[in-house]
Amino acid sequence: MENISLENNMAGRIKTGIEGLDNLIDGGFPKGSFAVVTGGPGTGKTILALQFLANGAQKYDEKGLFITVEQSAEDVVSQAKQFGWDFNQLENDGKIKIVSLVGKMPFEESTMQEIKNHIQENHYDRIVFDSVTSLLNAPFSKYSIVDHADRGLQPHALSEMSRANVTNFIDFIKKQGITTVGISQKIEGMPGNTIDNVSEFKADGLLVLNSTTVGKNVNRTIQVKKMRKTKIDAIPHNFDFSISGILLNE
Repeated sequence: MENISLENNMAGRIKTGIEGLDNLIDGGFPKGSFAVVTGGPGTGKTILALQFLANGAQKYDEKGLFITVEQSAEDVVSQAKQFGWDFNQLENDGKIKIVSLVGKMPFEESTMQEIKNHIQENHYDRIVFDSVTSLLNAPFSKYSIVDHADRGLQPHALSEMSRANVTNFIDFIKKQGITTVGISQKIEGMPGNTIDNVSEFKADGLLVLNSTTVGKNVNRTIQVKKMRKTKIDAIPHNFDFSISGILLNE
């Protein structure tokens, strides 16, 4: 089986704090790794990511950053509060920071550089990026499009530039040694574990969440398909949502 444990991996583990999940990944994510959480709508991807940050701040005294392309900061706070995580208080305490890129042009050089500077200056332990798929589909400003056209670039080249920008941003975060969770999207019936394929290719770890309905019952599973420096079983495990987040049924 792929992903054999290394004897020294216990020295560099970042616990998710999610009961049952850490047992599946040798005690936590490898420190400084980039793990992708993917699945269809409503499978619990964002909840898992929020729980990862909340546990880091509350249980392990680790500083976290939530970057979102999809929601306002207020929406993120509201979603976290449903599970008892007070992100407003954690932000006031300097333990959590939410950066929303809604309404902005993420690929503008000034925007991307501002985010990179913020990451370098604030020494985060954990980052959540929601989502890689949305960032890849983020628009360029009209000025960028005109500039690219003036340089002879065809419109289809913009998608390749988006992929390059996302890849470079992931590489930047990994070089900082920050343990990062990137959220991606998956469509049932389509090949691959992610729509974008970029996150899957760059990932050190891949967690796939699924949800199926049988009658009135909903069956939710999490499957660790890849995790470097880690022994995994690569089989689906059932989980539920509790009042305090995701709970694996062991």
